[in-house]
Amino acid sequence: MADTLMANRVLVGDIGGTNARFAIAAAGAGGAIELSHVAVMQGDDFASFDAALKHYISGEDITPPRQALFALSGPVADGKVKLTHRDWLVDRRALEADIGFDLVRLVNDYAAMARAIPQLPESQFRVLHAGRAPDAPSPILVAGPGTGLGMATLLPTGEGGWQVITGEGGQAAFAARNAREWQLVEQLRQAHGFVSNELLTAGIGLEPVHRALCEIDGVEWHRMMPDEIIRRAKSGDQICQDICDIRAAATLAALGDAALTNGTLGGVVITGGVAEHLADWLVQPKVLERFFERGIRRDYMLNMPIRLLQSGQAPLIGAAALYFEETGPA
Repeated sequence: MADTLMANRVLVGDIGGTNARFAIAAAGAGGAIELSHVAVMQGDDFASFDAALKHYISGEDITPPRQALFALSGPVADGKVKLTHRDWLVDRRALEADIGFDLVRLVNDYAAMARAIPQLPESQFRVLHAGRAPDAPSPILVAGPGTGLGMATLLPTGEGGWQVITGEGGQAAFAARNAREWQLVEQLRQAHGFVSNELLTAGIGLEPVHRALCEIDGVEWHRMMPDEIIRRAKSGDQICQDICDIRAAATLAALGDAALTNGTLGGVVITGGVAEHLADWLVQPKVLERFFERGIRRDYMLNMPIRLLQSGQAPLIGAAALYFEETGPA
């Protein structure tokens, strides 16, 4: 009985450029995922992923399962992940040998984020645009800015199943659409060379965008935390307003390109802490128009529902769903 209970549990992790989240997941009735022992750690507090993991499993009330699935913000190659925005290397085989796991799987963090979407109740989403999705299950784009800009496509496979296709859409080139954005791109190009969607939208781009706009306007730059920029924008500070306007518009423009390319008629789910901070901007008609504005395919885009995910535990749930989908609970 004890062995069966352990087989029905998996240690899951969501490892990004800022935070490392861990939990123990169990397969509940009807395929529901139940999380326990959820912990959120600052990545800066640990020299390596292994150190963060060992700190988690050393908790007094934790008996970790002997299998694990970790979702990490970087591409998986040969059982290893080098995080894109943190100097951590995660090696599946080394973890199995060092920690004593029977099985470790590594996936891209957006694979887990996307796979969580069918598992979540509607209460976990804020509808930004209702759209008109087909009655039959259809592809869904799951994307958004956190530390970086992640993207994945969720494909229905029949009989209620889903397949996740991940990519690196955040590294696609940003397309300026007005004079202010062209000025910004030229300023960023001088400092960074290639100007990606991620540089305009994600957490790593906040300081470069702020600094570039100050240089364009001849204003002395001072470092500001995101909350201060949001507060100043709402109180009328022009540069802070421009930062929020540009980042929100760039997010919906990038997601619109990806949705059009992938034909995600099931809609778009926007994720990430940056998007949650910019929610008041994302719902503005002029910003939503950046998603819809596609020439003769505008009506095609108008049909796509747009929702904002409001669940910090989604990637942990998605990681567990991926694990049980492949192995099946005992």
